[in-house]
Amino acid sequence: MNAKLFSKAEEQADYCRIFGNSRRVMILWTLGTEEMSVGDIASKVGASIQNTSQHLRLMKDKGILKSRRDGQTIYYYAVNGDCLMKRD
Repeated sequence: MNAKLFSKAEEQADYCRIFGNSRRVMILWTLGTEEMSVGDIASKVGASIQNTSQHLRLMKDKGILKSRRDGQTIYYYAVNGDCLMKRD
């Protein structure tokens, strides 16, 4: 196998591992149509703010989410919310 192709496959597998966690999938669904603060996200997905912050940081580091600051509040949003599956 060619090294460049193998590297791309490793990159894709790493990206897919992010969604091996149901809480992260729920966070992504929650942010599918709007931006929210960490506290609002934590409340919607039923997790602590600390745990939610860790998930958000990982997802942001991988380029799945972005954030913006408004005063002391940081709002998170999905990079491409139009392609996300919505919950019922």
